[in-house]
Amino acid sequence: MSSLIRSLTIGLLAMLVGAIAMADTTVESGGQVRIRGEIADKSFGDAETQRTFVAMRTRVNLTARVDDNATAFVQFQDTRTLGGYDQFSQPQSGTLYDGKNVDIHQAYVQMDKIWWDGFGARVGRFEFILGNQRAFGAVGWSNVGRAWEGGVFWYGKENFKVSAFNLKVLEVNDTRYNRDFDIIGLNLDWVKPDLELFGVYEYNADTTFYTAGINKLDRIDLGLYYRREHNQFDFTLNGIYQTGKQPVRVGTLIDTVNAELDIAAFMAAFEIGYSLEGESNARVAAGIDYASGDDNDSDSDFKAYNNLYYTGHKFRGYMDYFAGAEASKAYANAGLMDLMLRGRFDIAPGWTLKGDFHYFTAAADYRDPTDTTVLTTDIGMEFDFTMVTTSIAGVKWQAGISIFLPKDAFAGRVDPDPGLWLYDMVTINF
Repeated sequence: MSSLIRSLTIGLLAMLVGAIAMADTTVESGGQVRIRGEIADKSFGDAETQRTFVAMRTRVNLTARVDDNATAFVQFQDTRTLGGYDQFSQPQSGTLYDGKNVDIHQAYVQMDKIWWDGFGARVGRFEFILGNQRAFGAVGWSNVGRAWEGGVFWYGKENFKVSAFNLKVLEVNDTRYNRDFDIIGLNLDWVKPDLELFGVYEYNADTTFYTAGINKLDRIDLGLYYRREHNQFDFTLNGIYQTGKQPVRVGTLIDTVNAELDIAAFMAAFEIGYSLEGESNARVAAGIDYASGDDNDSDSDFKAYNNLYYTGHKFRGYMDYFAGAEASKAYANAGLMDLMLRGRFDIAPGWTLKGDFHYFTAAADYRDPTDTTVLTTDIGMEFDFTMVTTSIAGVKWQAGISIFLPKDAFAGRVDPDPGLWLYDMVTINF
């Protein structure tokens, strides 16, 4: 480094430190340590497939507030399985190996007021949520969680807020052609009523493995989220319609035809709940979550709804059979209908018992892998039971057990065993 560059760097750093010192700045720290033990046997097979492990997530964050307007937020995160290997296939516990497992989960700057009241922005790496996380969610249950890189700009008043966002899924910087994956969108949020309307455009410009001019994804998502409370009732509605273009490859590896299908898919989810009066803090609810499927007919429409970036664990059973990609499964692209019942009540001060029931069927026929001459919509049923307590000072403790009773077609075998999952989790926030 030349003396001129070194002098300029030192000068800029000195100016920055001086500016921070002169500004009205407050700095706060916080974090979370969460440890969760799990016993899982989700394969439906007769062989011993049980997995037992303990996962730990540690988050430490710093928040700097400058002149009561600008915020810098940094959140470090370490995730690991106790006794597991690091990314270099080296054991970490009781060794001298450095796991190098700490990452930045969130790091952003936020300005609450940019010249005019109500106009603000957030830029960097951050968790991003729409509505109740049925389309975009942070997936807090995950040992990692979902964070995006990009920017959000908004203008809001007391009763409404309009937000525009640009999320970078992939930045390739290819010098030959555009291979980036961008998500841009607009969200309108009315406080009263509790209503959000949003439009999202997903554009994956990469043409790898496809004919030039056919992009990997060109999709528009138009959705709404609505919630209302009336007396002891509460209502929640989600709806999303998807349109655009979906690439498809048909044929063999030697003789392949590349084409595009028109997307025509939708999701609708509705839940109604009733809260009982009294100290039990009890609530019962029923709902339906329907995601359209593709029946593989001869038309050019692709009708299978894509669940986008939702928090699946929150909606479709705690065993997470439907939280990820099902591309390799027999029911891939068949969609899903979930009929749900749930309830909760306080059995004692600081102790809450919860129970959920899900009855799953496919939204469109798929071929039964146990008998390929049969088309079916069979999936199965799931029962989730959870106990939560805050009776230990400074600690949130919860434990649960879930059972999945699969149909033969979903399990891919005749007379399958039930799926079983148990967990025990302790969380301390500071």
